[in-house]
Amino acid sequence: MIYDFRKGKSAIYISSLLHVDYDYDLEEYELSQEELEFDEIGFIKRGKKNGFERLGIFLPEYRNKQYNQDPSLHIYNCDTTEDLSRRMKVSNSSKNTYYSKDQKKLINANLEICKKCARNLRKRYNLNLGTNTFNNFVLALEESEKRQTITDNKGYILNWKQVSYCFRETKNFTCEKCSFKAINNSEKKFLHTHHRDRDKENNSRSNLECLCVECHSNVDEYHKEKFSFEGLKPLNDFLAFKEKNNKSKKHSIISI
Repeated sequence: MIYDFRKGKSAIYISSLLHVDYDYDLEEYELSQEELEFDEIGFIKRGKKNGFERLGIFLPEYRNKQYNQDPSLHIYNCDTTEDLSRRMKVSNSSKNTYYSKDQKKLINANLEICKKCARNLRKRYNLNLGTNTFNNFVLALEESEKRQTITDNKGYILNWKQVSYCFRETKNFTCEKCSFKAINNSEKKFLHTHHRDRDKENNSRSNLECLCVECHSNVDEYHKEKFSFEGLKPLNDFLAFKEKNNKSKKHSIISI
Protein backbone atom coordinates (compact mmCIF):
# COMPACT_ATOMS: atom_id res chain seq x y z
CA MET A 1 0.00 0.00 0.00
CA ILE A 2 1.25 3.49 -0.93
CA TYR A 3 0.71 6.36 1.51
CA ASP A 4 0.62 10.03 0.61
CA PHE A 5 2.48 11.77 3.45
CA ARG A 6 1.78 15.25 2.07
CA LYS A 7 -1.79 15.26 3.40
CA GLY A 8 -3.46 15.00 6.78
CA LYS A 9 -3.04 16.51 10.24
CA SER A 10 0.43 15.04 10.74
CA ALA A 11 1.66 16.56 7.46
CA ILE A 12 0.38 19.99 8.47
CA TYR A 13 2.01 19.71 11.90
CA ILE A 14 5.35 18.53 10.50
CA SER A 15 5.35 21.12 7.69
CA SER A 16 4.73 23.88 10.22
CA LEU A 17 7.74 22.74 12.26
CA LEU A 18 10.01 22.38 9.25
CA HIS A 19 8.58 25.35 7.33
CA VAL A 20 7.79 23.11 4.37
CA ASP A 21 5.13 24.34 1.93
CA TYR A 22 3.33 21.38 0.37
CA ASP A 23 1.26 21.92 -2.76
CA TYR A 24 -2.13 20.67 -1.54
CA ASP A 25 -4.94 19.65 -3.84
CA LEU A 26 -7.68 21.86 -2.39
CA GLU A 27 -10.48 20.01 -4.14
CA GLU A 28 -9.73 16.80 -2.22
CA TYR A 29 -8.43 18.09 1.06
CA GLU A 30 -10.81 18.17 4.03
CA LEU A 31 -10.10 19.73 7.39
CA SER A 32 -11.89 21.24 10.35
CA GLN A 33 -12.41 24.93 10.99
CA GLU A 34 -9.81 25.04 13.77
CA GLU A 35 -7.06 24.07 11.30
CA LEU A 36 -7.92 26.80 8.79
CA GLU A 37 -5.80 29.92 8.51
CA PHE A 38 -7.67 33.20 8.23
CA ASP A 39 -7.23 36.95 8.46
CA GLU A 40 -9.74 39.73 9.21
CA ILE A 41 -11.48 39.19 5.85
CA GLY A 42 -11.78 35.42 5.83
CA PHE A 43 -10.11 32.10 5.12
CA ILE A 44 -6.83 32.01 3.21
CA LYS A 45 -4.08 29.64 2.07
CA ARG A 46 -0.53 30.88 1.87
CA GLY A 47 1.38 29.53 -1.10
CA LYS A 48 4.89 29.46 -2.42
CA LYS A 49 6.83 32.67 -3.14
CA ASN A 50 4.70 34.70 -0.71
CA GLY A 51 1.53 34.24 -2.77
CA PHE A 52 -1.85 33.38 -1.32
CA GLU A 53 -5.43 32.69 -2.28
CA ARG A 54 -8.84 33.17 -0.71
CA LEU A 55 -10.75 30.07 0.37
CA GLY A 56 -14.28 29.04 1.18
CA ILE A 57 -15.49 26.04 3.15
CA PHE A 58 -18.66 23.98 2.90
CA LEU A 59 -20.23 20.78 4.20
CA PRO A 60 -19.24 17.94 1.85
CA GLU A 61 -22.34 15.94 2.86
CA TYR A 62 -25.68 17.76 2.83
CA ARG A 63 -29.44 17.18 2.64
CA ASN A 64 -30.13 19.37 -0.37
CA LYS A 65 -33.70 18.09 -0.93
CA GLN A 66 -34.69 18.61 2.69
CA TYR A 67 -33.35 22.19 2.76
CA ASN A 68 -34.26 22.87 -0.89
CA GLN A 69 -30.83 24.32 -1.64
CA ASP A 70 -27.16 23.47 -2.07
CA PRO A 71 -24.81 23.89 0.90
CA SER A 72 -23.48 27.42 1.39
CA LEU A 73 -19.88 28.39 0.79
CA HIS A 74 -18.59 30.07 3.96
CA ILE A 75 -15.83 32.65 3.53
CA TYR A 76 -16.03 34.28 6.96
CA ASN A 77 -16.77 33.31 10.54
CA CYS A 78 -20.51 32.98 11.18
CA ASP A 79 -22.83 30.78 13.25
CA THR A 80 -22.18 27.72 11.08
CA THR A 81 -18.39 27.95 10.92
CA GLU A 82 -18.11 28.55 14.67
CA ASP A 83 -18.99 24.87 15.19
CA LEU A 84 -15.44 23.48 15.27
CA SER A 85 -16.63 19.87 15.36
CA ARG A 86 -17.97 20.01 11.80
CA ARG A 87 -15.82 18.62 9.05
CA MET A 88 -15.69 21.17 6.22
CA LYS A 89 -14.31 20.83 2.71
CA VAL A 90 -11.98 23.56 1.46
CA SER A 91 -12.45 25.20 -1.92
CA ASN A 92 -11.06 28.10 -3.96
CA SER A 93 -13.97 28.16 -6.40
CA SER A 94 -17.76 28.38 -6.59
CA LYS A 95 -17.80 25.11 -8.54
CA ASN A 96 -17.86 22.18 -6.15
CA THR A 97 -19.01 18.62 -5.65
CA TYR A 98 -20.82 17.43 -2.54
CA TYR A 99 -22.70 14.28 -1.53
CA SER A 100 -26.48 14.55 -1.31
CA LYS A 101 -27.69 12.58 1.71
CA ASP A 102 -31.25 12.72 0.33
CA GLN A 103 -30.47 11.52 -3.18
CA LYS A 104 -27.50 9.38 -2.15
CA LYS A 105 -25.32 10.63 -5.01
CA LEU A 106 -22.68 13.25 -5.81
CA ILE A 107 -23.95 16.65 -6.92
CA ASN A 108 -22.02 19.19 -9.01
CA ALA A 109 -23.05 22.73 -8.16
CA ASN A 110 -22.05 26.39 -8.16
CA LEU A 111 -22.24 27.13 -4.46
CA GLU A 112 -23.35 30.58 -3.37
CA ILE A 113 -21.66 32.36 -0.48
CA CYS A 114 -23.40 32.12 2.89
CA LYS A 115 -25.75 35.12 3.25
CA LYS A 116 -24.51 35.86 6.77
CA CYS A 117 -20.88 35.85 5.61
CA ALA A 118 -21.74 38.13 2.68
CA ARG A 119 -23.80 40.49 4.85
CA ASN A 120 -20.97 40.84 7.38
CA LEU A 121 -18.39 41.60 4.69
CA ARG A 122 -20.66 43.98 2.77
CA LYS A 123 -21.34 45.94 5.92
CA ARG A 124 -17.73 46.03 7.07
CA TYR A 125 -15.92 46.74 3.80
CA ASN A 126 -18.68 48.01 1.48
CA LEU A 127 -18.07 45.17 -0.98
CA ASN A 128 -19.88 45.32 -4.32
CA LEU A 129 -20.53 41.59 -4.55
CA GLY A 130 -23.48 41.57 -6.92
CA THR A 131 -24.52 37.93 -6.83
CA ASN A 132 -23.10 35.92 -3.94
CA THR A 133 -20.54 33.95 -5.93
CA PHE A 134 -16.98 33.26 -4.90
CA ASN A 135 -15.61 34.90 -8.05
CA ASN A 136 -17.44 38.13 -7.26
CA PHE A 137 -16.12 38.03 -3.69
CA VAL A 138 -12.47 37.76 -4.84
CA LEU A 139 -12.93 40.48 -7.47
CA ALA A 140 -14.93 42.80 -5.18
CA LEU A 141 -12.09 42.80 -2.66
CA GLU A 142 -9.86 44.41 -5.31
CA GLU A 143 -12.37 47.27 -5.57
CA SER A 144 -12.60 47.82 -1.81
CA GLU A 145 -10.48 49.38 0.92
CA LYS A 146 -9.01 45.91 1.55
CA ARG A 147 -7.53 45.57 -1.95
CA GLN A 148 -4.01 44.20 -2.19
CA THR A 149 -1.14 46.68 -2.13
CA ILE A 150 1.79 44.28 -1.73
CA THR A 151 3.23 43.17 -5.07
CA ASP A 152 5.79 40.68 -6.33
CA ASN A 153 8.95 41.54 -8.26
CA LYS A 154 6.94 41.80 -11.50
CA GLY A 155 4.48 44.29 -10.02
CA TYR A 156 1.53 41.89 -9.66
CA ILE A 157 -0.47 41.63 -6.41
CA LEU A 158 0.27 38.50 -4.40
CA ASN A 159 -3.02 36.81 -5.22
CA TRP A 160 -3.03 37.89 -8.89
CA LYS A 161 -3.18 34.28 -10.11
CA GLN A 162 -6.50 33.76 -8.31
CA VAL A 163 -7.89 37.19 -9.28
CA SER A 164 -7.04 36.49 -12.93
CA TYR A 165 -8.65 33.03 -12.84
CA CYS A 166 -11.82 34.34 -11.19
CA PHE A 167 -12.15 37.14 -13.73
CA ARG A 168 -11.61 34.84 -16.73
CA GLU A 169 -14.17 32.43 -15.30
CA THR A 170 -16.76 35.24 -15.13
CA LYS A 171 -16.11 35.66 -18.87
CA ASN A 172 -16.55 31.89 -19.42
CA PHE A 173 -12.92 31.70 -20.55
CA THR A 174 -13.85 33.45 -23.79
CA CYS A 175 -11.79 36.13 -25.54
CA GLU A 176 -13.66 39.45 -25.49
CA LYS A 177 -12.22 40.43 -28.90
CA CYS A 178 -12.20 37.36 -31.16
CA SER A 179 -14.52 35.07 -29.12
CA PHE A 180 -12.01 32.21 -28.86
CA LYS A 181 -13.33 29.95 -26.09
CA ALA A 182 -11.40 27.40 -24.04
CA ILE A 183 -13.33 24.13 -24.03
CA ASN A 184 -11.18 22.30 -21.47
CA ASN A 185 -8.71 23.06 -18.67
CA SER A 186 -5.63 22.66 -20.87
CA GLU A 187 -6.87 25.42 -23.19
CA LYS A 188 -7.45 27.97 -20.40
CA LYS A 189 -3.75 28.88 -20.52
CA PHE A 190 -4.42 30.49 -23.91
CA LEU A 191 -6.55 33.18 -22.24
CA HIS A 192 -4.97 36.07 -20.34
CA THR A 193 -6.30 38.84 -18.13
CA HIS A 194 -5.27 42.18 -19.59
CA HIS A 195 -5.02 45.48 -17.67
CA ARG A 196 -6.61 48.12 -19.92
CA ASP A 197 -4.58 50.97 -18.36
CA ARG A 198 -1.43 48.82 -17.93
CA ASP A 199 -1.52 49.46 -14.16
CA LYS A 200 -1.06 46.02 -12.59
CA GLU A 201 -2.32 47.29 -9.22
CA ASN A 202 -5.64 48.46 -10.70
CA ASN A 203 -7.59 45.22 -10.62
CA SER A 204 -11.13 46.58 -10.67
CA ARG A 205 -13.35 44.61 -13.02
CA SER A 206 -13.79 47.64 -15.31
CA ASN A 207 -10.01 47.70 -15.91
CA LEU A 208 -9.68 44.00 -16.75
CA GLU A 209 -10.26 42.26 -20.06
CA CYS A 210 -10.19 38.58 -20.97
CA LEU A 211 -8.10 38.14 -24.12
CA CYS A 212 -6.61 35.20 -25.98
CA VAL A 213 -2.83 35.24 -26.32
CA GLU A 214 -2.97 36.49 -29.90
CA CYS A 215 -5.35 39.38 -29.18
CA HIS A 216 -3.36 40.23 -26.05
CA SER A 217 -0.17 40.41 -28.10
CA ASN A 218 -1.76 42.92 -30.50
CA VAL A 219 -3.28 45.36 -28.01
CA ASP A 220 -0.71 48.08 -28.77
CA GLU A 221 2.95 48.61 -29.68
CA TYR A 222 4.06 47.94 -26.09
CA HIS A 223 2.40 44.51 -26.10
CA LYS A 224 3.66 43.68 -29.60
CA GLU A 225 7.20 44.28 -28.40
CA LYS A 226 6.63 42.42 -25.14
CA PHE A 227 5.28 39.32 -26.89
CA SER A 228 8.13 39.33 -29.37
CA PHE A 229 10.45 38.53 -26.44
CA GLU A 230 9.18 37.18 -23.11
CA GLY A 231 5.74 36.28 -24.49
CA LEU A 232 6.94 34.67 -27.68
CA LYS A 233 6.62 31.05 -26.55
CA PRO A 234 2.98 31.24 -25.31
CA LEU A 235 2.09 33.15 -28.50
CA ASN A 236 3.73 30.54 -30.75
CA ASP A 237 2.07 27.74 -28.74
CA PHE A 238 -1.35 29.34 -29.26
CA LEU A 239 -0.80 29.93 -32.98
CA ALA A 240 0.29 26.30 -33.39
CA PHE A 241 -2.79 25.16 -31.47
CA LYS A 242 -5.07 27.25 -33.72
CA GLU A 243 -3.42 25.90 -36.89
CA LYS A 244 -3.79 22.33 -35.68
CA ASN A 245 -7.43 22.92 -34.82
CA ASN A 246 -8.17 24.48 -38.21
CA LYS A 247 -6.60 21.53 -40.04
CA SER A 248 -8.64 19.13 -37.91
CA LYS A 249 -11.87 20.99 -38.78
CA LYS A 250 -11.05 21.02 -42.51
CA HIS A 251 -10.34 17.27 -42.40
CA SER A 252 -13.67 16.65 -40.67
CA ILE A 253 -15.54 18.64 -43.33
CA ILE A 254 -13.80 16.74 -46.17
CA SER A 255 -14.57 13.40 -44.52
CA ILE A 256 -18.26 14.25 -44.30
